Amino acid sequence: MSNRKIWWRPIAHFAAHMIVGCMVFLIFGSISVGLALLVQTLERVNIPSMTLNMLAFIEHVILIVDGILFVVYVGIAGIGAIKEMSES
Repeated sequence: MSNRKIWWRPIAHFAAHMIVGCMVFLIFGSISVGLALLVQTLERVNIPSMTLNMLAFIEHVILIVDGILFVVYVGIAGIGAIKEMSES
């Protein structure tokens, strides 16, 4: 058996990272969407605006941090894939 690497292995590895990263992004993104729906529901029941503003702020922070971390994760996985491709 030869020591040649399979050419599509880095691509499959990167694709697996993207699938997992997207799933994690969607899980945390859905928490943000759930908070948005909660805020809308609580607005109808006349909850104090301070509480609503705090929940809306937390919703935005979760979504922004989730997006930033996803982009960083994609970048790191991309760099790793490029290095893995260049090794073969």
